[in-house]
Amino acid sequence: MVRPFHELSAQSQVRRLRAVALHALHSYPIDVARLRLIYHGYNTTFRVDTADGRRYALRLNVSGNRSFANVAGEISWLTALARDTDLMLPVPQATVNGELSTREFAADLGRELPAVLFSWLPGPDLEDSTTVPRMIAVGRAAAALHAHGEQWVLPSYAELPDVDSVLMGTANNLSSEHPLIGADERGVIDAALAHTQSQFESLVHNARRHVLHADLHSANLKWNRGRLAVFDFDDCGFGVPALDLAIAAYYLRDEDELESAFLEGYQQVRELPPFTADQYEAMLAARNLVLLNDVIASSNAEFRDLLPRYLANTVTKLRRYLDVGVYRHEVPGLIAAD
Repeated sequence: MVRPFHELSAQSQVRRLRAVALHALHSYPIDVARLRLIYHGYNTTFRVDTADGRRYALRLNVSGNRSFANVAGEISWLTALARDTDLMLPVPQATVNGELSTREFAADLGRELPAVLFSWLPGPDLEDSTTVPRMIAVGRAAAALHAHGEQWVLPSYAELPDVDSVLMGTANNLSSEHPLIGADERGVIDAALAHTQSQFESLVHNARRHVLHADLHSANLKWNRGRLAVFDFDDCGFGVPALDLAIAAYYLRDEDELESAFLEGYQQVRELPPFTADQYEAMLAARNLVLLNDVIASSNAEFRDLLPRYLANTVTKLRRYLDVGVYRHEVPGLIAAD
């Protein structure tokens, strides 16, 4: 009997997806010499080396949260950004038929997966070498993205979700029955959902919305020879610009100097969007809810193993947030990794 994909080990999942990736690459005018895993998480990305020495990144949308129309919207914005700005970005590559994406059937998942081949971005991820000057550069890049995003128009053939709610337009997996969510956990999660959603509604009421990166953090940034590169636009959607700032700040929280540098860089280019302190903290707490929501529904083997500790620590952080009104990562009572 064939085991379901979500029950496979991470190694077995990647092996199955590698075959899907190799087949998808037949759609591109390249001679593949080597295929190596870069990341296997919400989606799966491979480095592609060609026989003539070129490099690319192939992403398979494994998570199932993005439709083909959503991928078309992402590609359209990326293409416009590459044309209109001096930001370093992963540029979608054309297939032999001139398309900027393809779709490949994955038998283990029982559906077609969007596949996109991007230009290669050299250099290490910024999370390996974060400094104050580099976070200022990230803030400036966020401002440039917003300046472009507020003018950009979504093509009629594409779609992007609204991301200006707590769970950013995704299905609510936190309200369903789950063996790890007991009465105590349920009470904290429900209270955090209700409180943060109320803050979101007050923030977005009559606010101007435009396309956002919606996942701007140091693991989606590279630094090479003094230049910043921004990638992984897979979560982009329409929302208020304050949300982009809070998402970036979520990964910097407890590192006050870096969070301040990010906001300083943004203000070097444009004024901060309007938000209150309570709204800002709610958006940070909501980011934890978004991630828990994704981990609970993920078929990824490593995420499945991570879930018990991640759930317990999320509840601890959210309980503290509800008590004091400020979201922090380092709070008493967290379960340490093995």
